[in-house]
Amino acid sequence: MEKPKILIVDDDATTCGLLETVLSMENYQTTSTNSIKGKDIITLLNQEKPQLLILDFHLGSQEAIHYVTTIRVDENWRNLPILITSAIDRSQVCLKAGANGFILKPFNWQDVTGSVNEIYKNSVNKEV
Repeated sequence: MEKPKILIVDDDATTCGLLETVLSMENYQTTSTNSIKGKDIITLLNQEKPQLLILDFHLGSQEAIHYVTTIRVDENWRNLPILITSAIDRSQVCLKAGANGFILKPFNWQDVTGSVNEIYKNSVNKEV
């Protein structure tokens, strides 16, 4: 059985690397990018084809919440599970915009893996 693929988008390369390491130990296939400047989020999703997206709330000087709304109106990606991360508690804004979960930085790794496992499991159960 193929490992579920997670796309990590965070402007900090170290955070991307740490998330990739922890999630690969949880039996996920991971890929990351620390820049989507000039890239359309839908183009990136079509290229990577993830089963779950981890998105940093602040990407450079911009808030990434608009990517959530863009994904939610796209016919092919509207059901993609999205987990948002931030050092500032923006959980209510993220959940209201359509994210499936929110994790506060600095990470508690058990919370990260627990949230990812739960969000992924719930998305698979919805498909059945």
